Order: sequence, then C-alpha cells, then structure tokens
Amino acid sequence: MILDTDDNLATIDGYTKEIVTLHDKFPEIKEKIAKAEEFTDYIPQVDAMGEKLIGLNDKLPTLKKEASIILTLQEKIPEIQNAGKQLKMIDDDFDDIASTMTDGIDTAKQGLQVIEQVQAALPQIEQLGDQAASFATATKDGAQQLQDALPSISSSVQVTIESISQVASTTAKWSKALNDSIDQDQLDQDRESILQTIDGLQQSIQQQQSMLDALIAFLGNIEGSAENAQIQGVIGQLNDVKGHLTNVSQQLAGAKEAVQKGNVSEVKRYLSDITTAAEEIESLLGQINVPSITKTINDILTKLIKTITTAEDVLKKAQEIDFDSLLSSTKSVVSNAVTILEKYQKELPAIKQELHDANTMLNGHMDEIVNAINKGADLYNNELPVVEEKLGLAVDFLQNDWPTIKSEISSTMAMVDEKLPEVEKALDAAVDLINNDWPSIKAGIHKAADAIRAGENEVDLGEVIKLLKLDATDEADFFKQPVELKSNEIYPIANNGSASTPFYTALCLWVGALLLSSVATTEYHLEKKDKKRFTQRETFVARMLTFLTMAVAQSLIVTLGNMFLLGVDVHNPVYSVFFALLVGLAFMMIVYVLAGLFGNLGKGIAIIILVLSISGGGGNYPIQVSGKFFQFINPLLPFTHAVNLLRESAGGIYWPNAIPQLIILTILFLVFGIVGTYAYPYLVNSTKKLSDISKESHFFH
Repeated sequence: MILDTDDNLATIDGYTKEIVTLHDKFPEIKEKIAKAEEFTDYIPQVDAMGEKLIGLNDKLPTLKKEASIILTLQEKIPEIQNAGKQLKMIDDDFDDIASTMTDGIDTAKQGLQVIEQVQAALPQIEQLGDQAASFATATKDGAQQLQDALPSISSSVQVTIESISQVASTTAKWSKALNDSIDQDQLDQDRESILQTIDGLQQSIQQQQSMLDALIAFLGNIEGSAENAQIQGVIGQLNDVKGHLTNVSQQLAGAKEAVQKGNVSEVKRYLSDITTAAEEIESLLGQINVPSITKTINDILTKLIKTITTAEDVLKKAQEIDFDSLLSSTKSVVSNAVTILEKYQKELPAIKQELHDANTMLNGHMDEIVNAINKGADLYNNELPVVEEKLGLAVDFLQNDWPTIKSEISSTMAMVDEKLPEVEKALDAAVDLINNDWPSIKAGIHKAADAIRAGENEVDLGEVIKLLKLDATDEADFFKQPVELKSNEIYPIANNGSASTPFYTALCLWVGALLLSSVATTEYHLEKKDKKRFTQRETFVARMLTFLTMAVAQSLIVTLGNMFLLGVDVHNPVYSVFFALLVGLAFMMIVYVLAGLFGNLGKGIAIIILVLSISGGGGNYPIQVSGKFFQFINPLLPFTHAVNLLRESAGGIYWPNAIPQLIILTILFLVFGIVGTYAYPYLVNSTKKLSDISKESHFFH
C-alpha cells in the first residue's frame, strides 16, 4: 500500500493543490455568493424595473414618433455642412479682419493728428483773412491738409457705418431668435438676462446715434460749402437711419416694459417691430457707398483748391467755409470711431477664440456628427423595430416567467446560506492538514517506499519524526524574503516645485534682462560739452555697468524670494545665490551686448534664443527625449549651462558637474563683454542708420 501511495504522490499533490486553490478562492466564492445574495435584495428593484419596462413598452409608440426627428436632421445634413463651411471661412479670415481693424485704428489716429495740426493752424489763417493773397494761400493749405487727411476720415466714416450696421444686425438677429423661441416659461426664467440685453442694446444704440449725429454734421458742413446733390442724398439716408434707430430704441423700451409685465404677446409684437426696423437700418446703410462719397468730397476739395488758385472771387466763397466747425465735427466722428473700434478690438481675442472653438468643434467633428445622424437614422429604421420586438419579449418574460424564477432564486439562496458554513469548515480543516502535515507525511511515505525498495530491514523513525516536526511556515518565510532591502537617497529634493525652480529661475533672469533692454535704452545720453570728453567705448561700458547692477539686484530678488517667500527647498542656499548672480550677470551681458550692437535686431535674436532655450535647454524634461535638432543645439545654449549650474545648488553640489558650467558662463560673460566693448564704435553708426530706417516706417519705436 505504501508503494502504491508513493507511486500516486504526484496525483495526490495535484488534488491537494486544487484543494488549496479552492481554499484560496473561497473568499472570492463567498464574495460572489454574497453578491448573489445581494441580488435577492434587488428583487424589489427588479420588479420595479420590470414595471418600468412594461410602462416603456406601453409608451413606445409615442417614443417612436418623437425619435422620428432624427430623419428630419438627416435631411438637413447639407445645411449643417454648409454652416460648418461658412464658420470655417470666418475663422480663416478672422486674422485679416483683426488686421484691418488695427490698420483702421492707426489710420484714424493719424487722421486725428492731422486734424489737430489743421485746427492749431486755423487761428493764424483767420488772422491773415484781411490780406486776400495770403488768405487764399492759407485757405488752400488748409483745404490741402484736409484732403490729405481724407483717407483717414473715409476709413473712420466706413468704420462708423459698419459699426452701426453691426449693431443693427446684432439687434435684428437677437430679436428674431428671441421672438422665434420665447414662451411664458422662458420669459419668467430668463427675465433678468433679457432685460440686461435690452439695456445693453439701448446703450449701444445711444452711442451709434451720437456717432451718426457727428457724421451727419460733418457731411452737412461739406454739403453746405459745395451744395452737392450726392452728399444731400447721403445725409437724407443717414437721417432716415437715425429715425429708424430712434424707433428701435423706442421699441426696445416698449419691449422692456412688456418683459417686466410678463406679457409674451406684447413682447413678440415689439420684437417683430424691432427686427423690421433693424433690418431696414441694415438695408439703408448697405446703400451708402463710402468710396464714392470720399471721391466726391475729394473732387470738391480739388476744385476748391484750383478755384482758390485761379480766381479771387472764389476766395470769398472759400472764406465762408467754417473749417473750425468742419474739423471739430470730423474730429468728433474720428474720435468716436476710434473709441468704438478700440472697444471691439479688446473683445477680438475672446471672439476669435470662441469662433475658433466653435469651428474646431463643428468642422473637427463634422464627420462624426454626420455619421452619428446617419447612424441614428439607421437605428431608427433598422434597429428600433428589433428593440421593439425584444422589448415585447422582455415584457412577456416579466409577466409570465419572472414570478416562478424569483421564487426559485429565493429558495436556492436560503439553502446556500445553510450549507456554506459546513463547507467552509471542512475546507479549512483539509487545507490545514495539507499545509502543516502533508509535507511530512509525503516525505515519510516516500522514504518508507525507498527503504522498502532498497530492501532495508530497518527504518530510521527518528528522521521521520524530525521531518514531521519541521515548521513549514518558518521555512516558507525564509524562501519568500531571504534579503531585507534598505534605501539610501542621494541628492534628494523635497518636492516637484523645488525641482523645477532652477529652470524657472534661469527663465526669469533671461526674461528680466530682455525686458530691461526693451524698457531702458542702451545709449548713454551726454550733454554737448561732455561728448568730447568721453569715447564711445567709455559710454558703452558705463551703460553696461548700469545693466549689470540691475542684474545683481534681479538675481538677489529672485533667489532670496524663492527661499524666503516661496519656501523653495535649496540644499546649498549660499551657493544658490552665488550661482544665480553669475547666471544673471552672464545673461544680462549677452542681452545688453546684442541690444547695444544691433538694436531691435539684437533684441529679436535674444527672443529667438529664449524660445529655443525653452524647448532645447533641457529644463523641464531630459533633452534625450527631444528631437535631433534640440539635442544638437542643447550644449550651444547659455540656458542649458545656467539650468545645470542652478540644479547643483538645489539638490547638492557635485563639483565635477558644477565647475564646467561655472567656466562656460564666466567665458560667455567675458567674451561678450570684450567683443561688445571692442566692436561698439565700429557698429554703432550702422546700427543707428538701421534704427532710423525702422523708425521711418512708423512701426518700430
């Protein structure tokens, strides 16, 4: 029997492992049984859900009727796609719109300067009125200056008309959309929002009326001096627009009172009248041709100048022109236009972002939207009938089969609860035997079988007993954890913020140097008597010392602020201050020399170095994970060596790493200082010429 048992030990081991596995999984089995028992707790909820399914089945015809809207959406897919194209076109052209507005503002401001110059010259022109020839010349000059300012005035008039048209368009769209969607519930819910919108539209219309009054006064002065039929017609159109604006304002007041009273029908009537009046304003403004008016005014001024030159009697007529009133009206129109344009210009980034987000959301997901609509239609046509059929089967099951199944589940779980403790007790006893006694029993059986096979006459029972007394738990613990590990941190840093401090400190010092070069001039101002006493190199070095002094102050503020205000963890605070001073001096020297030698071009080079340093300096992540280009420029950037040096003081200095960075930054400081001092006298004149050329463009300062 021992020999048979020994021959089947492997099979017995397999059974024991299965028993142990079953024991190990028993908690999971119990948990699943507990979950199954929890199911009985959910039977009332299942019953409730069944009632809901039955109710859903009863309401399915109504749901099918409501879901048929997906077919309507499918028919309107071309309209949705066309709206996406229009939105993309606006998004693509938005930068051009913003640029045009900026150009319009700049041109209008230039026009204001010209008008102010003309207004300043008017008193002198009036003093010479008694002298015919001098008065004619002065009047011709004033007309010429007004003609020169005409493009700016034309731009301002165009902007004024477009602004009024935009307000009318916005009012029409708002009133039409609100009129189409408003009901009593929405009126009660959104009353405050609607009243705020009406107040905002009324204020905007008041501003447009002021601008329109100034524009009508301006054209009236021109028409009064020339009696031109085209300008009279435009003035009539603008007066009609003014009347419609007044009508819109009155209708808005009536709509506001109706909203406050909660009268939906009155609100709809006022909104309809507002829409009609606003659309009429858009139509009238669309008929006004500003370039044609500008050409007419230009022709009038040209004829006026020619008449002043050739005939003395025309000089008397020119004397009747009230240039002061004309220029004041023009200045008022342009000023109002600049105010409105600058107001809208501030809103352009937010408008652009909202348009771009809408474009991205709609066109970026157009295929998904179309596919979803088509899929919804397909589901409605093909899958909904299947769902309807299956829902009918489910309802049939709930009504006919579920009561029997529910009873069987309850009885089965009651039996499981009764027998499960007995099964668990028996399984624990079996596993205890397998874990504690079976290894010794198996070894004894195997040894006894070997002894029998070898023909031994005696068996060493002491060894058998010794084997049986072994503590399997201690042996298992030894094999499970034969070695105890200990951790030793090297160059520890307290937190991620402290680890990022070197990168942002270096970035702060470079940006500070760059901003100082933009705010402060690199040229050293000398009185005329002192210019011969000092050479250009001496003035260059003197200004350099000023910038370096600012670099020292900036470095101290940054490093001490990091430690005492932000609480940054620094392992070597003294060296941190010293290293930051070196980095600040080196960065300031580089930026100062670039700005001093090359002016705005040098500042641009410093900005390019800053941009490359953010990605190629290895400040936020290892440079090895960047592209080949950034890996190539990494050792060439001053930013790389500055960050590496500041990291040493943050976590603990390893001098073989710190010394090369100290040497490189010192060399950069000395080389830029020496080369800049030497080359300044040779490049300053060329730089000044380049600066003068750039200033003539009226774009660079």
